[in-house]
Amino acid sequence: MIFRSRHPDITVPDVPLHHLVLQRATGLGDKPALIDGPSGRTLTYGQLARGVERVAAALGARGFGAGDVLGLFMPNCPEFALAFYGALAAGGVVTTVNSLATEQDVAYQLRNAAARLLVTVAPFLDRAAPAARSAGVTEVIALGAAAGTTPFATLLATDAPAPAVRIEPARDLAALPY
Repeated sequence: MIFRSRHPDITVPDVPLHHLVLQRATGLGDKPALIDGPSGRTLTYGQLARGVERVAAALGARGFGAGDVLGLFMPNCPEFALAFYGALAAGGVVTTVNSLATEQDVAYQLRNAAARLLVTVAPFLDRAAPAARSAGVTEVIALGAAAGTTPFATLLATDAPAPAVRIEPARDLAALPY
């Protein structure tokens, strides 16, 4: 049996997901967009929009673009959103890896999704680093100090503009959840 909502269908705009999420960021500027519960750290809409643009620019400078896959293996934190939407703004696809995944599960997902890059956190590196090597990931970017990785802060340090990419929302993939 098919159930229909008593509410009208929603219209999904034909715009890239990162545009949809950030379309009102300019007008909301200094208002909180993301609040990290454990630390209380707040990211405003303006900081979110600028951070997404910087991550997109840094990824684009690495040759990451249309059809490339970024693995995202981190807990809920403001940088998750920056990496997710930054990858989309660069024209890429994101595969989100469960924080509880084993090293073997992480390696399988990265390999199966053909991930080029992996963004993670220092406490996950015991699983992330060997999984990334096994899966052929070219660069591991980590939040927090971690030897052998690129600091996430370097993505945010760029002043270059985000790459100009053509995204067709009805055709181009945004996320590969497992």
